[in-house]
Order: sequence, then structure tokens, then C-alpha cells
Amino acid sequence: MVTIFMGGILFTANVTAGVHYLDEWGIYELDLEDGTVTPVFTGPDELTTIRLDPTSELFAVSMKTGGTGYEHTELYTVGIDGADLTRLTDNEYWDLYPSWSPDGEEIGFLSFRDQTLDIWVTDADGENQRLLYDSGGHDADLHWVGDVIAFTRDSQIWVMNSDGTDARRLTDPPRAGEWGETVLPFGDYDPRVSPDGSQIVFERLVDDSTIHGNYDLFLINIGESSETRLTDSGWTQGLVSWSNDGQKLVYTVSAVGLEGRYDLFLIEPDGSGMEDVTSEIFPPGFMANSAIFSMNDSSIYFIGNWWDWKIFDSVLTCSFTSPQIDLGDTVTISGSLGPLVESVFVQVTVTRPDGSDDIHDVVTDEGNYVLDIKPDQHGVWEAQASWEGDSGHSESTSEVTEIIVREETEPEEPESEADGISGFYLEAILLGLIVYYLKQAFS
Repeated sequence: MVTIFMGGILFTANVTAGVHYLDEWGIYELDLEDGTVTPVFTGPDELTTIRLDPTSELFAVSMKTGGTGYEHTELYTVGIDGADLTRLTDNEYWDLYPSWSPDGEEIGFLSFRDQTLDIWVTDADGENQRLLYDSGGHDADLHWVGDVIAFTRDSQIWVMNSDGTDARRLTDPPRAGEWGETVLPFGDYDPRVSPDGSQIVFERLVDDSTIHGNYDLFLINIGESSETRLTDSGWTQGLVSWSNDGQKLVYTVSAVGLEGRYDLFLIEPDGSGMEDVTSEIFPPGFMANSAIFSMNDSSIYFIGNWWDWKIFDSVLTCSFTSPQIDLGDTVTISGSLGPLVESVFVQVTVTRPDGSDDIHDVVTDEGNYVLDIKPDQHGVWEAQASWEGDSGHSESTSEVTEIIVREETEPEEPESEADGISGFYLEAILLGLIVYYLKQAFS
């Protein structure tokens, strides 16, 4: 059983496999051992980044609120249990890409408050917001580890000290900043600093043969110019994050050629051990990105999005297993809920012949439910099931079903047979007549 906060309302749900269809956007946890996906926080507003604080108690997130434009993206924190959503910024600027300071007291972020996108810092409660770095152009893709802040500038990877000083370029990719046929110019993006602060992993746009762009993963040691190429697939992939022990990387493959994917993959920092961990788990239409490891590396948190979100019409059925029974017998009421919604409460109202009602709460199992009752009155009984729905499914009420409960009757005597076999009834009559005539003859 998990607790889910949606729009300020508390829900509970059992999640055993796949992804529970709750709301358009959400933060989810993927167990790397058994593949279970558990919703942590869901809602209708777009999420773009999640980062876990050093105590593993809070996420910093960027989320659109009150509109669809970039200026509606604000910073929030939310507990790893999905509770205590707290707004940190509230303005008409584009605030995004939060990254915690090593002590958890501050959050670095990007903000479009002037003519360009710049690097800002705020206290963890949203107070004392201040500019940290402005190169004069757009500065993006912020990541803060130890005393190192990595970011993207001019389609290249840069680093600086955590106080905003000593900014220096690390990479110089071919055709950096040159626009092709994709949504970004050629170059390097989304740097992620290793837990020990010695290396940075990033993605590079290497080909624009598809509109999505073909990106590969690279690794570079801070202070050195040599690079290590980790992938050579030409897929659309990136947004890499390190495990806390530095032994694994998780990243998103959002497209293979023209095919949209948005699955999560694992790889080791030397480029070996590539593993697809979600394509057999995620249902069609569900996309994952911005993945990060949990504190003990046993699971992955990520942002999930149902790209074709809609409120599904649900259909609920209800029926008795027999059209009639005798008073005192037990009968089963059963039904199903579709589309499949795991482990929800269905309310079954049973009406007696005298008009009184009993209301039963039953839980579905793989979309089905059963309820046994023992009628205590003869006559016509009725049953009807209802479900209140959730944020992804409409409420539903079944048709009324009926059963006739007969009065208890005395057992019927066996019918006589013409040949006198059944119960020897004819033979008994004949024997009685013989005895009668013998008494008359000797009297």
C-alpha cells in the first residue's frame, strides 16, 4: 500500500506491476531488483527536473503551475513520501533545473530574469534568492557537487567554483553552436559531476539525421582534455545521473531513429554493461526522464508522463451467480471494473425485499471482485455496484441485478409408480387387503 498526494488530496493504492494510471505527471520509484514501479507524487502539472537532497528526505523539483508557458515554471520541494509540497519561487520568470548544495542548505537553479538564462542560488526555504553567475549568454544544465558546479555554455561543458568564480571550459565539440535539423545546435549538454567530483558525464549531439537528434554519452576527467566515449548508438539519449557509489549511470533513451521511446537504461562508467531496465515494464504512452538514484542505489526515482493523458470512461459490472435460491442458502455477487485499475474499493449496495439496504466495500483483484451474502428474507433481492473513480478514470455504476429468494418448502413425498416398485407402495396395500380377508374368513 502506498500513499499518494494529488492536488492536495490523499489517495492510497496497491501497485504490484506496471505503472498505476493516476495522473498526467508524477515522480515514481523503480525498484531495480523486482521492477516494481511505485508512484510517489502525481498531479496534472508538468515536472521537468528532480534532485534528491543530501539527507535523502526531500526532492527539489521544477514544475509548471497555473499555465503552460515557460514563465509558469517554478521551484518546489516535496518529501520522498510525496507529502509537504512547498513552493520556493513565485514570479513571472522561468525558474528551473534545481541542484542541491553539498550541505543541503542551498539550491542552485537556472532563471530567465534578465536577457539571458543565468545561474542563481536560493536558500533551501526559498529565501535569499541571488544571482551567482552570468556569462552574458545563456547558461544552462546546472549540476552542483562539492565545490564544483558544472553547466552548459555556448553548447560546451564548463565548470566553476561553487561561489561562481573561476569559470573554465572543459569541452570543445565539433560544430559547437551550429544549428542543423534538430531542436538544439550541435554541441555538449547536461553535464553531471561524479560523486567524488573528479569526472563529468554528458551527452553530445553527433548527428542531425533525425529531428530528434542523435546523441551519444561521453566522459571527461575534470582538469584534463581527453574524453572517453561511452556509447556509439546514435540514439537520442542523455540526462545521465551517477549512482552514489559511482559504479553505475542511469540515463534516458527518448528515441531510436524516428521511434519515440523514453525508457531508462543503465551503463557502467567505462561504457560496458548497457542494460535496458524499463521497456518491458512501462506501458505504451508512458515516458520517463530525469532519473536519479536513491540514497542506497537500490532504486531509481524518475519523472513519468502519460503523453496521451485522458480521463478514461470506466465500466463496472455486477451480477448474481444464480437467478434464484432458497432462503438460507448463500449466493455470490461478482463483477469486474474496466479498464483494469488495480486494487480499488467498489461499493456494492444490496437491497432486501422490504426496501432496506446493506452496503459492502469490496476490493478488486486484477479488476475483478466477489461478495458472498446469505439472504434472510424471501422475495426479490437487488444488487448494484458503484465506484467513485479516480483522477484517471470516471466514476462508474453498474446496472441493477436481481435474484429471487424462495421460501423454504416441506420435502415432497415420493410419487407412486404404476409397477409398484418405488417405495413398495402397491405391495403394502395388497398385503393389507390379504390380512383383512383372512381375518374375515376365520371369524
